[in-house]
Amino acid sequence: MRLKKFGRAVVAAAATMALAVGTATAAQATDLGLPTPENPGGVESPTSPGGVPANGYGPDKHTWVGATTYARMHPGLSPMGTNDFTCTPQPGESPVVLVPGTGTSAYGAWAMFGPHLAQRGLCLFTFNYNPSGNPVDEMASFNGDIRQSAAFLAGFVDRVLEATGAEKVTLVGHSQGGGPLPRAYLKWYGGAEKVDHLIGLSPNNHGTTMMGLKGAINYLVNKYPNIEEKLSADNMDALLQQLEGSEFLTELNDGGLTVPGVKYTVLTTKYDTTVTPYTNAFIDEPGVENILIQDVCPMHAPTHPNITYSSVALQMVGNMLDADNQQPVRCGWMPPYLK
Repeated sequence: MRLKKFGRAVVAAAATMALAVGTATAAQATDLGLPTPENPGGVESPTSPGGVPANGYGPDKHTWVGATTYARMHPGLSPMGTNDFTCTPQPGESPVVLVPGTGTSAYGAWAMFGPHLAQRGLCLFTFNYNPSGNPVDEMASFNGDIRQSAAFLAGFVDRVLEATGAEKVTLVGHSQGGGPLPRAYLKWYGGAEKVDHLIGLSPNNHGTTMMGLKGAINYLVNKYPNIEEKLSADNMDALLQQLEGSEFLTELNDGGLTVPGVKYTVLTTKYDTTVTPYTNAFIDEPGVENILIQDVCPMHAPTHPNITYSSVALQMVGNMLDADNQQPVRCGWMPPYLK
């Protein structure tokens, strides 16, 4: 019982995370002992067969709490404006894949971005994958092994490219979905040839200290080795994988965080209390644009979970995706406690 208690403590602490490289073909991924796009492993939610939410579209929401609450009550929803596999991108534009972060869902993450980016005429797609424990709980998506999620992303991107006839996609991701997950796809699954731009919102590229909890979590893991086994058994490997200095991130970041031919943009907030320090989001490599929201709008203070419900982040990402229709960013007050 004592071990189970400590296991839950680690899960509860870690669950606050929305938490020169080559590319690998599927065959090479198999040689490396990685999952493959054909067999990624993990758990598929019955309300999102093939990763695509199957229960229609949810309403436009403007707060993280409102969206996540609605998502729990109505699993299997796509954000409005997404997942139209008959969509044809505008000339010069790529289809956009919105990648959720740890412990959220396609709708929970993108209920605001989806409908508003769609107004710009963009082809938008998003998905659910790897819910932990109970596979019905889509709000626990992306808690599983990041390698498995990256393999699934590879297959999903291929499906989007085939449907749209495009050569490349743009990835817009939050937290894990803007950092280690897509970068694992780029590094190990040939994504560098299929992605033109990765835009990360508060991505945990260098992991997180969990506001100082990293040491306590590592202590518990070392003292009670079965904790890692418990997390893996519950399909929650991603929680420890995203700690600063983890074996996974060390392997992923070895040789550099970027791959040739892909543009990188990082957009984050100094009020991030999940990826700590917030500067762990940035990639200090040539060709990467690192943007702090407060340098553009000092009074706008989104936190980690609600950066995808930030009007400023939405406008900035919209301009990145719709380069021919640039619009001035309108700053507005957003307190750090607003969810």
